[in-house]
Amino acid sequence: MSAQSVTTPRTSSEGRLRGLLISLCVALALVVAGNSALAIALPDIATDLEADQSELTWIIDAYALTFAAFLLTAGLLADKIGRRTVIIVGLAVFGAASVASAFAPDPAWFIALRAISGAGAAAIFPVTLSALVDAYPPERRTFAIAVWSGVSSAGAVGGTIVAGVLLEWFWWGSVQLLFGGVALLLVIPSVILVAQNRNPRLSADPLAALWSVLALTGIVFAVIEGPKRGWDDPLVLAALVVGILGVGAFIVHQLRAKHPSLDVRLFRSRGLSAGSLIVTAQFFASLGLFVLAPQYLQLVQEFTPLGAALSLLVIPVGVGAGIGGSVALAKRFGQGTPGALGLVLMAAGFAGAAVTLAEGTDASIWVLAVALAVFGVGFGMGITPGTELIIEGLPAERRSIASAVNDITREVGGVLGIAVLSSVLLSSYRDEIAGVLDGVPEPAQEVIESGAGAAIGASEAFGPAGDAIAEAARDAFAIGLGSASWVAAAVLAATAVVCIALVPPRRPSTTTA
Repeated sequence: MSAQSVTTPRTSSEGRLRGLLISLCVALALVVAGNSALAIALPDIATDLEADQSELTWIIDAYALTFAAFLLTAGLLADKIGRRTVIIVGLAVFGAASVASAFAPDPAWFIALRAISGAGAAAIFPVTLSALVDAYPPERRTFAIAVWSGVSSAGAVGGTIVAGVLLEWFWWGSVQLLFGGVALLLVIPSVILVAQNRNPRLSADPLAALWSVLALTGIVFAVIEGPKRGWDDPLVLAALVVGILGVGAFIVHQLRAKHPSLDVRLFRSRGLSAGSLIVTAQFFASLGLFVLAPQYLQLVQEFTPLGAALSLLVIPVGVGAGIGGSVALAKRFGQGTPGALGLVLMAAGFAGAAVTLAEGTDASIWVLAVALAVFGVGFGMGITPGTELIIEGLPAERRSIASAVNDITREVGGVLGIAVLSSVLLSSYRDEIAGVLDGVPEPAQEVIESGAGAAIGASEAFGPAGDAIAEAARDAFAIGLGSASWVAAAVLAATAVVCIALVPPRRPSTTTA
């Protein structure tokens, strides 16, 4: 009896396929929006829970840390014990922790519950893609991946809009209640529609799980804390060493294993390597944008949270157009062409934003809207090819692992992007704001240098002179965001060149039947 004979039959009817696609995409959107939706509520959380800036940062980062750390382990378990089992456990953990966090009495409890939510999200995410890929026939698989990619890219903006609407009438906990409640409700369709698709012959590989958790925890923690504590901080250095040793141990273990859970030799495949690079670079740039752009719109342009969220709708519009173009290009020239072109368009969008942001508070919001639209088209054009190159680069029985690899590249790239781009913005901001600090008391200087939000709040204590400080802070934030945009554009452009070299375009056939 083959390993496949122990799996649950695939979803067959069109109605069940549609139901599976909808339920998995809703679960995907919840996980993707888990951070972006809450980011817009941070000012209210700070007031209600009396959280300082460090605690607010960890409310976001605790979710990202456990999410990245457990992705590969969740993929291993899904392939061995069953995808339905793993996603149901993930939805229950994510939902319960999210609902409980709405009533957290203090920042410490909230951070702990967010970390638990991230672990649940790690169990959900790989299955949303692997279950779709396995359920859809090969001739329709690109469609399913394209829809999944569109939701994964638009989910962050969608979650921000939903949170903005809720915050107009309710308290910040309503965001967590909604997301957690929907996750718990999704358990029912998951029981009915998600195939188990397990292969008991696969090794659970506990050592691989241990090394992967250590590697990702160490690296992600160092990336999160490095810009804040300094890269020479003992804790940051220790975490980085643990992460690097974990990566080394994982690779050595996989090379020696008789049945490796993730055969690292497969990364010799130019397609798999290119797909991983595309996804990493995309999320390096995009998650940094999704964290920083709402702050710019609220602090500099003085939009309301809902107004800022609605302003970002131009991105998913562009994503939809990009996904459509990507499918046509991939059929004619292969996945490498739309993948590289998507990166170039994203770089062009960031470059356009950087040019106008250099004008500070005089930056044109309309030029920025066009730049975001171009960015969205590029993101949509590159996300499906990147994902398909990764999925096609690993064996069919390791689809949950392939999905986990895709998700890890996204998450690590995103955490790197948030850390690096935020650090560049803050460094530029401090250089620009220095000119207005003469005569300001030293304690107030430290507050003003810590960020534009703190500077604008502190400016009220200076009376009429505070207007100049607030205006300078807004101007410095805009210029700093422009500097960060140039860094994102450079990373995207360089990655596009590498991807062109790795995956040359496939020549269209000129023969006739």
